[in-house]
Amino acid sequence: MQPLHATRQAQFAFLQSSALFAGLQETSLLQLANAARFVRVPKGKYFFLQSDPSESIYVLKSGSVVVVLSAVDGRELIISELGPGDCFGELSQLTNRQRSAGALAHEASEALELSGRAFMAVLDAEPRLLRRLLEVTAERLRTAHEREGALAFLDAPARVARVLLELDEADRQGPNKGYIILSQEEVARRTGVARQTVARHLGQWRERGWLLTGRGQITLLDQAALREVEAQSQT
Repeated sequence: MQPLHATRQAQFAFLQSSALFAGLQETSLLQLANAARFVRVPKGKYFFLQSDPSESIYVLKSGSVVVVLSAVDGRELIISELGPGDCFGELSQLTNRQRSAGALAHEASEALELSGRAFMAVLDAEPRLLRRLLEVTAERLRTAHEREGALAFLDAPARVARVLLELDEADRQGPNKGYIILSQEEVARRTGVARQTVARHLGQWRERGWLLTGRGQITLLDQAALREVEAQSQT
């Protein structure tokens, strides 16, 4: 292999270390590296929007990304959450269609953007990459369907209660800060309901002493009451 420019070498090394591309032929990795670039997106900005043309796929290097499905009435629903090493934007490449969802930087993020044309050429030459990609896509679709199905039969307050309880439990499994870092806008995205609706229910629950809110943080004081809200919607 010919010596690589420093930037191409970094892109080549990142692809080589990626679970999706590990083990591919050097010529294939070089072909991808030559048609790639690192891109940085600030927190709250999009790598791409729903219905954008599909011209590339991404592999996340750092940060976190949420895949967001938008409805015609303006509501949004997070259908997938991605971390370093995960790829996104691949489904629209496989189907040769425009983006079916948006990719939003949940925090400041950097990703390797790969040319869709180069990616598809390597995919034709590397059966193992195709198998891995199908596994990733199938798991991503399964997770999205589970998330959508779990919310489908819940009313708005039950959706909000479930998301708060899930994130509170996740926090307890980690450093356990004692509060959830979550804005009303993100609660709305995670539940698929309007932000004004989220604000109304959070306000009501704050008045009842079930939680505290402030500066993008939510502290749950009465998990049992929120579980009851969720349970009542399921009966």
